[in-house]
Amino acid sequence: MITGASSGIGAATALAAAKAGMHVSLAARRAERLMKIARQVADMGRKAHFFTCNVANPEDVRGLFAETWKRFGRVDATLANAGYGFEKEVHTVPLAEHRQIFEVNYWGTVHTLREALRYMDRTAEGLNHLLVTTSCLSEMGPGMHGPYAATKAAQDALAQAMRAELHGRGFDVTTIHPVGTRTEFFETAAARSGRDVSSAVSQTPGALMQSPEHVAKKIVGALRRPKAEVWPAWWSRLGFAAATACPGVTAWALERRYARKHPAPQQQTAPPPGAATPA
Repeated sequence: MITGASSGIGAATALAAAKAGMHVSLAARRAERLMKIARQVADMGRKAHFFTCNVANPEDVRGLFAETWKRFGRVDATLANAGYGFEKEVHTVPLAEHRQIFEVNYWGTVHTLREALRYMDRTAEGLNHLLVTTSCLSEMGPGMHGPYAATKAAQDALAQAMRAELHGRGFDVTTIHPVGTRTEFFETAAARSGRDVSSAVSQTPGALMQSPEHVAKKIVGALRRPKAEVWPAWWSRLGFAAATACPGVTAWALERRYARKHPAPQQQTAPPPGAATPA
């Protein structure tokens, strides 16, 4: 079961899972995209089910799992992958917009995992594996990414708790921490941020980008050999560990980065009272 499966990491994981011999159930809001992925899965000789779903709506998520169970009679693994981002200063984000990103990224994950547990508990001798696509930014909140990074940190903490709680019941819980991925995520984020969509990806250094197929390969690897965390870019794990260990240096670096990309406007000082003004 994969949410956010119509594009990017979700779609790539569906195809990688099918190639590895798994049947898949796909969920997202765009039916035509899901249908295309389902056809590709079927062409590989595996079964595919798709369901239009908004993960922020718990009724949709309940329907998704009910239909999947009806189609396959089991749920072995669930990837909570749906989510989006934008780039805005925290104090400029309308509260409704701030709440909405939590409704999708965080609460969508909660709805998905809670419902998955109900069905995976009924699957005899299944994988019993819950996976969450969070981000490398689960460990850091750079300027312009505050609300997005906050949802990713919340997902990570939620998964850590569930990993401890469910271990005795035979469940594995894995978080995925990609760096920038070549998907439409950046175009969507740019559009939501009021920026030029055409340059959204090009502004990201190539060294900080990876393909969705690479991330999908790592996810399928974690299904075969469960682990707590998957960092598809090995160097990012080391870098973010160092950033966590040295918070003062990290704060300085984030401040410098923000100031360089978003220089403060020069403030014009008013003349003192009684001063002569030029004609």
